[in-house]
Amino acid sequence: MTKHETAMQDPYERRALLLHLGDVLESVFCLSQCADEYASIGEAVKGNEALAGFTLLGFIDPKMAPRDFIRRASGAFFVWPKALLDETLNRPLLANTVKHDLFADNAKGWDAYVEERRKEVPWFGEALPEIAESAEPAHAASTPAPVPASAPAPQKQKGKAKSEKPSRYSTWPWPDKPADA
Repeated sequence: MTKHETAMQDPYERRALLLHLGDVLESVFCLSQCADEYASIGEAVKGNEALAGFTLLGFIDPKMAPRDFIRRASGAFFVWPKALLDETLNRPLLANTVKHDLFADNAKGWDAYVEERRKEVPWFGEALPEIAESAEPAHAASTPAPVPASAPAPQKQKGKAKSEKPSRYSTWPWPDKPADA
């Protein structure tokens, strides 16, 4: 795929990931409504018809406790909204947070999840770094290092300067509407 074709696909891939995030949030909410009724995700999916429709839950270790899933899913996906709106996608971050927080001990589930995601986002899960064994969530490792106290403070500009970044209200990353729309 050429660079131009990749740029053309980007808004649709971002949209697919945002829709998936919405599904994840819905599954977390629905599961939170009945989490205390079930000892495991497997039991919850079998016992609650509403949960059976969430594909993600089928990839999760069926022995995982519902409250554990809610906590892990929250950690795995909370960086997604901001990351999906960044001008340049940090593709490894998007997948690695999910792999680390939800699938650390479930390679089979991770592989099935990636296969399902790649139907809409062909690059999802590619070229991920190996997960380091640590208690630190994957998204924490991606935060910038603190600025040392000896670093010079940024200079404030006086007056109004034009922003180098596009307005948050611009059409990016969505394409402009056609003139005849």
